[in-house]
Amino acid sequence: MAYVLNCFHLGKPKQTLWALLPAVALAVTVPNRRVPQRAVPITYTLTMAAKTGDTIRGKTLTGFKLPSSGPNASAINASENVAFYATYSQGDLVGEGIFTATSSVLKSGDVFSGQTVEGISFVPALNDRGAVAVRCLFSSQQSAILASNALIAKTGDTIGGQILTSVGLPAINNNGTVAFVGSFSTGTGVFTQKAVLARSDDLVAGKAPTSFGPPAINDRGTVAFQSWFSGKIATAIVTPTGLLVKTGDTIAGKTLIDLFFGPTLNSSGVVAFVGVFSGGTGIFTQRDLLLQAGDTIGGQTLTSFGYPVISDSGIVAFFATYPGGEGIFTQTALIVKTGDTVCGRTLIGVGQPSISKAGTVAFTALFSDRSSAIVLARPNN
Repeated sequence: MAYVLNCFHLGKPKQTLWALLPAVALAVTVPNRRVPQRAVPITYTLTMAAKTGDTIRGKTLTGFKLPSSGPNASAINASENVAFYATYSQGDLVGEGIFTATSSVLKSGDVFSGQTVEGISFVPALNDRGAVAVRCLFSSQQSAILASNALIAKTGDTIGGQILTSVGLPAINNNGTVAFVGSFSTGTGVFTQKAVLARSDDLVAGKAPTSFGPPAINDRGTVAFQSWFSGKIATAIVTPTGLLVKTGDTIAGKTLIDLFFGPTLNSSGVVAFVGVFSGGTGIFTQRDLLLQAGDTIGGQTLTSFGYPVISDSGIVAFFATYPGGEGIFTQTALIVKTGDTVCGRTLIGVGQPSISKAGTVAFTALFSDRSSAIVLARPNN
């Protein structure tokens, strides 16, 4: 086994919509492929950061977003603090909110700038300073992005001369810059709270985009996002000024015919994504093919992938299926799979992982007793 179980809750951290994007389920069997030589697998210690039945600031957690292989269902930072969506009860009241292991960050009914929070996205973003960014819906039916209890942007705001008509899922870096996709009257764009970085009515990396996926942002301020183009290039992962990878590129002998971006971007500017090529699918960076369907990791032959996430050291974690089950993997190790026992509970489902800069992985776990938890997998070596 590639993990060690430690059944305890995390202590005090070191520092203090409504639907996810569709899952990537690309089942491809690749016969007669050699098994690649890989490094010695990293082993992991599993702990529960939070579970159903826990009480955080008077609110008893009743459930997490059901496991999904869509983009990051929870968020983790360098201090191994996690932020996550959960439903809760408090006396006769029920609600939803964004939590950390020790605090309630945002909940339905909260008021910001005279607006009442009516709906909350399942997907928070978290930086190393503990700032949580999340998309929400106000009772006025305006969509908004909040970060550190401050209003970052809302529909009706003007940024870079464009009046926002919608806002998407946010990403946040350690400088507090928030990036997101927004719509305006004549198209869509990638925004920060101060500027428009890319627009569908302008050229991006010299090409005419038709739409954008959610962005990632690192501490250097690099913003990467998926863009779909008219013409011969179907889709690409780009920055506002450059092209990182596109359909038609050949990586490790595989020519991409499609790609799916989570999004994830490390401090060195490396992205990880699911790539489709003739006869198969795989987990790629813009430099390498890490593995493909038909490869065996931890004794399991992988058949499909969720969106991958990447650490600063290049460890890539991802949801994957295999005949008879599913689990969380890296390019060298099986972290956990359905049927495993985690702190005395039988695992029956796992969600999309997130990863810290150092390689600690967080994911939602669903158990056979109908309980669920946010689980951390810490690398041992």
